[in-house]
Amino acid sequence: MLKLREALFEAFITLCIGGLIGAALAVVSNLFVMGVEHLGAQREASTLLTFDVGGEALSFSSLLFLWAAAAAVLLIKSSMGVTRWAGPADSIFAAHQRYQPLDIKQGFASTTAAFVSASGGASVGQYGPIVHFGATIGVWVRRFVSSRLSHDIYLACGVAAAISAGFNAPIAGVIFAHEAILRHFSMRAIAPITVASISASALGNFWFPNTASLDIGVAVPSLSEVVPTLMLLAPIFSMVAIVFMLSLRQASELANKVNLSPTGLLFIGATICGLVGVWIPEILGLGISSMNQMIAGEFAISLLITVLVAKILMTALCLSCGLAGGMFSPALFVGVATGALAGQVLTLAGFADIASIISVAAMAAVSSAVIGAPLAAVMIVLELTQSYQYAVAAMMAVMVCSLLTHRLFGHSFFDRQLLDRGIDLSLGRESIALSHELVGPCASNDYIAASNISRGDELLKEMQAHGDTEAYVVDKEGILLGKLSIYTVLEAGPKAVADFMDTAPLCLYTHDSLEHAMATAGQFVGEGLPILEAETGRLMGIVTEGSLFQAVIAVQKQARHQERS
Repeated sequence: MLKLREALFEAFITLCIGGLIGAALAVVSNLFVMGVEHLGAQREASTLLTFDVGGEALSFSSLLFLWAAAAAVLLIKSSMGVTRWAGPADSIFAAHQRYQPLDIKQGFASTTAAFVSASGGASVGQYGPIVHFGATIGVWVRRFVSSRLSHDIYLACGVAAAISAGFNAPIAGVIFAHEAILRHFSMRAIAPITVASISASALGNFWFPNTASLDIGVAVPSLSEVVPTLMLLAPIFSMVAIVFMLSLRQASELANKVNLSPTGLLFIGATICGLVGVWIPEILGLGISSMNQMIAGEFAISLLITVLVAKILMTALCLSCGLAGGMFSPALFVGVATGALAGQVLTLAGFADIASIISVAAMAAVSSAVIGAPLAAVMIVLELTQSYQYAVAAMMAVMVCSLLTHRLFGHSFFDRQLLDRGIDLSLGRESIALSHELVGPCASNDYIAASNISRGDELLKEMQAHGDTEAYVVDKEGILLGKLSIYTVLEAGPKAVADFMDTAPLCLYTHDSLEHAMATAGQFVGEGLPILEAETGRLMGIVTEGSLFQAVIAVQKQARHQERS
């Protein structure tokens, strides 16, 4: 009876947590898109700074909007004390360890700045910021709700709700949370994540029935006509995805090398993007209407080439110069443009008109390579189109594209961002945990200390009584001078041990991680490793191989329990 009551209570808490997070993300996600679309419409309709150029009226209002956005972003950054914008990479890392939790203030500031940037017309996306905001909301809710669920499950609930509300794709939200964020399947996690995802989609549809989204038709030719074509085109999609990700990295590296203040860099990026947007307005903002037009085949080949190149360059420029936002939506845009271009070229070459389905498949392929979630990308297509044929076609392109991109670039752009910070997710949750646990707490005071004037024969008796084969020579302040083995003590005999000790023994420091300690222990033969205070060289204790292994096993056990519970 007690177990039944506990199970029912846990189910109730799960429903409450998932429902609360889902409702919050339904509101935020839809208001984000609606707000950006509304302000984007105001920007497009504006007649400010309109000049006659070659007999054609050109409006430079995009410059004013982007300057205003840059100023607002600068204000948000300075007023909230944020040094850098956070994104999905931070959410992924936070889900894999508990030592560096998400900064809630940074999460709110990043989402607000992304809204301002996209509203002003910056070539950035909304899904990345909303995903990170969802993770932030999940972590924030955990502060007020006590349950058996771990922090990564709360975080994943917010991420699933964000994807679900953004695409109206609840199944894709659940898969994305497991595939891209948690990277393992957990029975304890599946229920709250599912509740959050379904709640976000259902409440979003109820409260905001007319939110702008992708409009994909479902007139599908035979798969026998589409699949071979997509198999041939998938390497091209992979190359486009790699070029897109490399441009983001190269632009960021270049921005770091340029001798300009962050403020100057921010306004330079806004100015260049605004000027490009005067002649190519399709690349400004979220680009949802432009994507719908490309899928419908309304763009000429020349315009498709132009917007494809411009979108890649302007997204790299905006993000590297400090305008906040994501790269998920631009990846969708780049994928659609690539697919639409390939489809129109094939149509002109005499092939069947399959440009629409190629556009959708390319969108899924390029975006999946960028975010590292191929199954979620396929499910997004399935839920957007309600078409089995579209989903199967997209799956072929996604899997080939993801395989090539994984081999040539990496698992995802987010993983590459973390790798640039020295965080290798491919090593697993256990490695991350070991890299954060310090060896200092493992130090033991159960060792023999001697002075440099101690005689070997006297020290030998003490070692025999204590059952030790090693001793440590320290001065009056406890600073380690050297290490003695029982063999060197025997060699010293009645003489002082100072001339017989190892003055440069293999050591650890209190700030060293268990991961580093294990690597060091692999080069060590002996009874124990001395642990020193880095600043002074004072001996804080020793750690034996046995106690080191026990500490590592405890960390590994905890990480495995989290993945399998």
